[in-house]
Amino acid sequence: MDNQHLTMNHESSIHLFWIFIITNGMRKNLIVLSTLLCISAYAQKNNESLRREFNQQKFENEKKFDAYVERVYGKNPDSATKKKIDSLKSRLGGFHFDIPYFLEEHDTRQLSNSNSDQLNTAGNITGLTGAFNGENIKYTIFDGGRIYAAHTAFDNATGRITNKEASSQSYSDHSTGVGSFIGGKSVNLSSGGVSVGNAKGVAINSTMDSYMFATTTLPGDTSTSTVFDKILIALPNISNHSYGINAGWDEKYDSSGNLSSYVYNGSKSGNTFYDFQGTYDNNDYNYDALVYSNPSFIIVKSAGNSFGMGPNGTSVTIPKYYKTSSGQIAFSTSDTPPPNNCAQGYDCIGPGSLAKNIIIVGATDIITTNNFRYTSASDVVHSEYSSAGPRDDGGIKPDISTVGTDVLYAATSATGSSVWAGGSGTSFSAPVVTGIIGLWTQIYKQLFNNALLNAASAKVLTVHSAAEAGNVGPDPWFGWGFIDAKKGAELLVGKANNTVIFNDEILNSGVKNSKTIVASGSEPLKATISWIDPQYEPNYQFVSDVYNNRTSKLINDLDLRIIDLTTNTIYYPWKLDANSPMTPATKADNTVDNVEQVVIDNPVAGRNYRIEITNKGTLVNDSGAAAPQNYSIIVTGQTQTTLGTNDVVKDNGIIIAPTLTKDFVKVLKAPKKSTFSVYDLSGKKLQSGSLNNPEEKIDLSSYIKGIYIIEVKTDNDTISKKVIKE
Repeated sequence: MDNQHLTMNHESSIHLFWIFIITNGMRKNLIVLSTLLCISAYAQKNNESLRREFNQQKFENEKKFDAYVERVYGKNPDSATKKKIDSLKSRLGGFHFDIPYFLEEHDTRQLSNSNSDQLNTAGNITGLTGAFNGENIKYTIFDGGRIYAAHTAFDNATGRITNKEASSQSYSDHSTGVGSFIGGKSVNLSSGGVSVGNAKGVAINSTMDSYMFATTTLPGDTSTSTVFDKILIALPNISNHSYGINAGWDEKYDSSGNLSSYVYNGSKSGNTFYDFQGTYDNNDYNYDALVYSNPSFIIVKSAGNSFGMGPNGTSVTIPKYYKTSSGQIAFSTSDTPPPNNCAQGYDCIGPGSLAKNIIIVGATDIITTNNFRYTSASDVVHSEYSSAGPRDDGGIKPDISTVGTDVLYAATSATGSSVWAGGSGTSFSAPVVTGIIGLWTQIYKQLFNNALLNAASAKVLTVHSAAEAGNVGPDPWFGWGFIDAKKGAELLVGKANNTVIFNDEILNSGVKNSKTIVASGSEPLKATISWIDPQYEPNYQFVSDVYNNRTSKLINDLDLRIIDLTTNTIYYPWKLDANSPMTPATKADNTVDNVEQVVIDNPVAGRNYRIEITNKGTLVNDSGAAAPQNYSIIVTGQTQTTLGTNDVVKDNGIIIAPTLTKDFVKVLKAPKKSTFSVYDLSGKKLQSGSLNNPEEKIDLSSYIKGIYIIEVKTDNDTISKKVIKE
């Protein structure tokens, strides 16, 4: 520690403080290889199309930017102004009606709060072998500069950080900090002989690739690459994006750290001001398109730190400006300044953090009670700066929350040094979620023959395992709740031992998918689905089209319901009211979210309930052509799954009975020389044999309780049925 010292880093808009403690049928399984090859070819073709689209976007944005620069700075700016212009151009996020907006950084008890430390040591999760610290997991970080790879936070192994940007690019304090939240080693920090905490990250044995979100020229390239180009170059399974756009009031500080002005990032039309907070725009379109074409891309992004920003309510007179296509203009005495961001408690997440297919993270204060462990929803406190949703159509954002306030991280100078800092921001909560998803991926690989979580399964696992926070159900501050790494790991074990339903399934347009389950009665019956939805085209014509546009951004609207088969009561998913999102969520038809969750708090033990997934209209792909929709589903609170209310299922004259058994299942009336196989839900073949008699018994007595699939092959057909071993 004698070569390390503590510093504080100021993030505009955030006050920093020190802390003192820190199967469908088996046919699907049998054609996985060919399906993966088809998906790979599809993704490659679509990625080439996306590259062309991103290049066209870049060309058009640069053309608009050059015209903007000439209007604002003239044709012959001096060298200092040129340097400023180049910096702005590299961070250009796009335009709203000829007004540019720019990407900016979104600026341990954290681990125990989220229970991620429970995965770092062996023995905390029944059913798992060993500890999970990110071994053989690679994260990709897109941030403000290069990570300082030589920092002592990463020296527990060689080659942990790989910088993909040119060596001429500066090291970034922010990037290095984000990397340390994901995977910095355990370091006890002290100042003046007093312990101030530990800066350990989530996955200390992982590796990280580092890119900048700015538009730069990568080594070996001759042309520049935007952040979207870089995602296609990196092809990341798990990536972190702690940056974004402030689309409302922003605070500007001088070189001494004093507040110098307020700048409003919306537009003025007549005498009315319109902001772009909550607006799904081209950046959201790009993220959704990337994930739709590459379902393995798990993109985690910060919600932003603009909650409460604005001049209203301040006693000190500070200059106020708004943006136009010709630069900033001061508010006149006749102008009524727009309200502060999230003045009503909601609606201040900026474009780019409102995409459907990525995971947006809000920030909370540290839980200090119960040895830093979550015990109830009241433990979770919204950080005063953390941007709140929802999306303007009422879509739930952020998706999840975790600690981001008063935390320690590895920092550096622009030239490289090992220092430590304390700070706050959704920039710091997002990488904790990223790190946890990496640990879940590591567990998933162990349990399921090196398979990976995809974007839909990662989100459904994040949402289903979340601990309640704020209002009951989802809300604009915490999304679906507070992340719980341990609960997520337990759900993965439940999938492996067939006590939890966790499947990737396919919905054909107009065809109902259903499963009948028996409620345990010992916990709520809860079902969650998530799907990767095609990107929405934000074709706004007028400024007023952008402001609080309530049109649903869903392309494929799936519907999840649970039906009580005794009373015929239909249970609906959670839904926010776009016009009053601080009102607790209700249970009704949800037409805006590509996550739906149905909860029955007090199901009747032993009663049959049917889970149904349907769709509205016609399901399409990202080209608008009719196509099935994949989704991921988790169900908990059930003891068994059946195919219907009867325990005998017939198919093509062949009978498999019973579908609920303790030992034997009979196959009746199968043609001679038919064969059978028994699989578990992961697709592993457990036994096989021949069927030569009108009645054959299949012995399941040696298997653990759970769901199994019996496949019968005849000369003409293959029949697959689920059975339940008690």
